Amino acid sequence: MTPKITCLLIISVLTCAIQAANYFKPEFSTAISEALHTALISLKKETSNVETSEEAADKLLQLLHKKGYSRSKPDLVEAMLKILRKMNFFGCTKEQRSSYRTLDGSCNNLRYPEWGMSFRPQSRLLMPEYDDGVSSPRLRTSDGMGTLPNPRTVSNVVHANTRKALSVEPKASWHPFQWGQFLDHDLISTPVFTGRDNNPLQCCENLENENLQKMVCNPIYVPTGDSFFKDGTCMNVKRSAPALNLDCSTLSGPRQQENQLTSYIDGSQVYGSSMAELVKLRNKKSPEYMAVSEGDNLPFNDDNSACVLTVKSEKCFIAGEGRANVVPSLASYHTLLVQEHNRIVNVLKGLGWTDPEELFQEARKILIAQIQHITYNEFLRWLLSADTFTRYGLQPTGQGQFFTMYDQRINTDIANDFGIAYRMGHSWIPNRMVLSTEKGENVNKMDPDYKDLDQTYFNPHMLFMRGKTGAHRILKWMSRDNCPLSDRVVEDSARNKLFLQSGISFDLAALNINRGRDHGIPPYWKYRVNFCGENVNNPDSWESLTWHTENSIQLLRNVYASPKDIDLWTGLVTEDNRSQVIGPTLNCILGAQFKALKFGDRYWYERPEPEGFSVEKLNAIKGTSLAALICANLNDPNFLMPQNAMYVKLQGNPAVPCSTIPKLDLSSWRK
Repeated sequence: MTPKITCLLIISVLTCAIQAANYFKPEFSTAISEALHTALISLKKETSNVETSEEAADKLLQLLHKKGYSRSKPDLVEAMLKILRKMNFFGCTKEQRSSYRTLDGSCNNLRYPEWGMSFRPQSRLLMPEYDDGVSSPRLRTSDGMGTLPNPRTVSNVVHANTRKALSVEPKASWHPFQWGQFLDHDLISTPVFTGRDNNPLQCCENLENENLQKMVCNPIYVPTGDSFFKDGTCMNVKRSAPALNLDCSTLSGPRQQENQLTSYIDGSQVYGSSMAELVKLRNKKSPEYMAVSEGDNLPFNDDNSACVLTVKSEKCFIAGEGRANVVPSLASYHTLLVQEHNRIVNVLKGLGWTDPEELFQEARKILIAQIQHITYNEFLRWLLSADTFTRYGLQPTGQGQFFTMYDQRINTDIANDFGIAYRMGHSWIPNRMVLSTEKGENVNKMDPDYKDLDQTYFNPHMLFMRGKTGAHRILKWMSRDNCPLSDRVVEDSARNKLFLQSGISFDLAALNINRGRDHGIPPYWKYRVNFCGENVNNPDSWESLTWHTENSIQLLRNVYASPKDIDLWTGLVTEDNRSQVIGPTLNCILGAQFKALKFGDRYWYERPEPEGFSVEKLNAIKGTSLAALICANLNDPNFLMPQNAMYVKLQGNPAVPCSTIPKLDLSSWRK
């Protein structure tokens, strides 16, 4: 079907593009208008056989290449492609019949094709509360008479570890922490302002324009007498960049933030959220495979500024999501999933699959299904209460049963508030990274295979160690050691030494609080009452904090003038979980988001073909687990792996040889 390009639609695209340029880069306004006008006229002539927005975007890119735009103004091209994708310019004709997802998430929902796609404004559970009603960070107290406490002060009083030793979850392994972060990087990434040529803004210095400073900067000034940072220290914090709505109206409405990723659980951290990203990740000679470097590690990034290299011969890694190098354990998960994709391709080849593109897409579909199944069957079962799991319908269907409650009325865009709430996992961040022995045994602090976490930020060195088997050694360590307790405490590795380089570091707890205020996130109490429906008689009273211990309430009273001032993230992580992993308000917020991601996903793995699988294939997917996924790629049949990898070895969760844990059975895929 030939795309219907009407004059009205062209005018809409041009108008939106010009407004976007005026807002972000005024010098591109005329260029965008001319380039789009020329390209769209050419595109109308040359797209008689084009059916998808992705194919059309590629065609537009080719036309722009011919005219030299992409070489001289890469930002211009990216801006135009974003706008075309956002407006679903070319419809969903082919996607309606496809068994496979688009990379950018478009056309998952055929009624609302833009829902859940990349570069969308984040949704909201509650309306934003900016100080000026439009965009100024929420800094005033609830009564409007005072100023909220400094984020670093809140961090020092409420989130510091005053215990002598690290408190750990008695049953959980490190995998909940790392799966949680890995999953987060599949769901949400909020861009921040950058300076010219993408250089970092220096928000601790006065910019030329005071209004510009307020728009792009929100630094954290360390209070006098801080126990770690010197007096006068300033954390260079940039504001999140505002999103542009599909009708260009955000230029005058309440400020919203953008999600650079697809909202769906679709392996975007493995495959990317655009064709431009995927091209860099596929094996060029055998495109059914994902590219790897020596030792089956992630491919190398041509840009060595993407990480911190301490050994000249080493390289930064590249993955489907830009934060893969943040910590070695995260890079290990990225490595594992790429290895699993390639393993699936090899098995499918043995079952009669031959076409490279079909092999790639089916392996991608299977891998996404594994990610979804592990998330809901293992990770969320560990994280959420049994009541939340049932109330929101998060439990997988039984063997031989399809999920039949897909609802295209559900907006799957990730909620801004969820993005703040989900940072609860920062209390699980370890203070160390360890390469276990080959048998999975821990090493002591004096061993070179033991690293303090602050030594590993953005440094991939550990994955190059032990004959470039570092990823597998880290996976073994995570399977056998306990993660920190889920509570209000953020360890010093992240609270004082986050991204420590050349004596400069950040405080992750303070950043979380600061980010919530930047986004106009309402205070904690409003989520209890207005979103979760809790009956709170007098939210002005400290006695209303019925989900907090006396100790937590006292800490909060030491910094906040009123319980109505408590920031969302701080209020959530100080809730008493009462023998569960997280408290009730977190359960409510997370349950609602994960329900939307399941019920609003047309390609949910439990749905029947063509979007999902046959009964036989679905049963095979449901037979897999994180333990099976790890063991299938460790190449160590004798490693003793806890059967449920979210937990350490326990009574009822024995550690068994990897050789006894069945791999994903792909026999139903035989051609």
